[in-house]
Amino acid sequence: MILTTRHLRSVALAVASIGAMVVAGGSASAAGAIPLNGGQEAPAPLNHGARGWFSYEVSGTELCYTLSVSGLSAPAAAAHIHVGPRNTPGPVVVPLMVENTTTFETAGCAVVEASLLEAIGENPRAYYVNVHTPTNPAGEIRGQLK
Repeated sequence: MILTTRHLRSVALAVASIGAMVVAGGSASAAGAIPLNGGQEAPAPLNHGARGWFSYEVSGTELCYTLSVSGLSAPAAAAHIHVGPRNTPGPVVVPLMVENTTTFETAGCAVVEASLLEAIGENPRAYYVNVHTPTNPAGEIRGQLK
């Protein structure tokens, strides 16, 4: 298996997650993989074939994540975490990095206000992640945090 830069970043994020929880005595909080699909998006996208997953962890004032996407109808234009209940659009609270392609995996960390991280930790289902494309500017795939 050939490891690309993206794969190495994903492995580094996973190792950092485990290390952070061990060093901090378990104070880092991590969520399992969250499935992303068009069926969760509101309004419904034009293309329902895309899918992906999102995982994240919170440590200190950082939200670190891995975003994996495949089969978008057009290259990704943006991805965000929004506040909003299931099947309802809401405002952006955390921008995420994307690659300008229809299939990709990326990982990164965003410095986020402590009060927002606390709110996400207390009620993650009140937030969702989605990926936007020119075909579906409101979002093509989505998943509620957990």
